[in-house]
Amino acid sequence: MAYLGSVSGRDEDKIAKTGLTPVYADNSVYFQEAKLVLVCKKLYASELQESGFLYQDTIDESYPQRDFHTMYVGKIEKVLVRDDEYLG
Repeated sequence: MAYLGSVSGRDEDKIAKTGLTPVYADNSVYFQEAKLVLVCKKLYASELQESGFLYQDTIDESYPQRDFHTMYVGKIEKVLVRDDEYLG
């Protein structure tokens, strides 16, 4: 997760590099190796703004280049759980 969250897919094929197996379903994609998948409907999207952060440390540590993420609000429509996670 640390690798996927720190490398841009615009710069390299990070999915291929991790060896994850994409599964395409419900007009979305998730990974076969996932233990839990939340299938969500996007309800709202907004670019994070520097003025909205309560602590300067958060900006300095997480966004030193001021390359803020987009925040999404979603409605969970389906939960997928791998069966083998609960088999003795």
